[in-house]
Amino acid sequence: MTTASAALLPVNAALAWVLAVLLAAAVAVTAVARLAPDQGTGRAREVLTAGLRAAVQLGVVSVAIGWVAHSPTGLPAFLLLMYAVAVRTAGRRITSDGTWWWMAVPIAAGVVPAVVLLLSTGLVKVTGIAMIPVTGILIGGAMTATVLAGRQSLAVLRMRHGEVEAALALGFVERDARVEIARSAASEALVPGLDQTRTVGLVTLPGAFVGMLLGGADPVTAGAVQLFVLVALMAVQAVAVVVTLELIARARITAPAHHEKAAAPHRRRISWSLVRRQRETTPSDPSHPSDPSDPSDPSDPSDRTLPARTARRNRAPTAKTARRTRRGS
Repeated sequence: MTTASAALLPVNAALAWVLAVLLAAAVAVTAVARLAPDQGTGRAREVLTAGLRAAVQLGVVSVAIGWVAHSPTGLPAFLLLMYAVAVRTAGRRITSDGTWWWMAVPIAAGVVPAVVLLLSTGLVKVTGIAMIPVTGILIGGAMTATVLAGRQSLAVLRMRHGEVEAALALGFVERDARVEIARSAASEALVPGLDQTRTVGLVTLPGAFVGMLLGGADPVTAGAVQLFVLVALMAVQAVAVVVTLELIARARITAPAHHEKAAAPHRRRISWSLVRRQRETTPSDPSHPSDPSDPSDPSDPSDRTLPARTARRNRAPTAKTARRTRRGS
């Protein structure tokens, strides 16, 4: 262990104990507060799984990073693995249907031009020790922006579906109508990156800056590299958000409703016209008295659902009707 790394955080049993306590606290708080997207699922298990998975993955990467950084075949394979995991993670967070693979487009649209620009200008060398951290930061930023933009856009389109229909009625094409409704929600995905850039050096010291200082670089060089990373992240995230919004507006990325309405129980409908015909054609049988508890029995005197015409026909004759009958006789 080098002196710089030991001064930052010693790797010993105390570190493992503190990590276990912090992870247990995160799981407990999430479970007690019932932090969940809906009533059927919880985040406590996801918090525990994420912590354990991070420990395993970082352990494997720490062992393999030396070979990957200096291998001509290991470097591109590792970069493709990072990209594939980011696409799958973003797709799973946004949708549960078969359109998740479209997340490959916004992530690549933001990261690939930035990396090509850095390599073509010579700012980043084609070496594992330089490519892996820079590309990893950019892929992670694009993934985060894609997830936020996708989830926010799909949610607002579900809630404001009526406004989309109104825009279509006014003559908008479907793509334009969906963009007008979802644009403001998708722009919220840029807020974390903007806040990080605004507060850098005052609230937080990002990883690239601290890493270069621990590696022996002077503070000015470390600050320049960190500024480059933050500006590149803003460009990558802006492109990812725009492409995600466009794919959602064109219905390339879709998501099923989170809560499907339960199907209403089937109720047997009574055909009153058939009931009237049966009453007119079937003579009454005194041996089979009607059941007053049967709601479908048309002879039930308490049944008020028969049409008014049938009710008038069965009504007792009035005095006026009786006088007309006597005159005719």
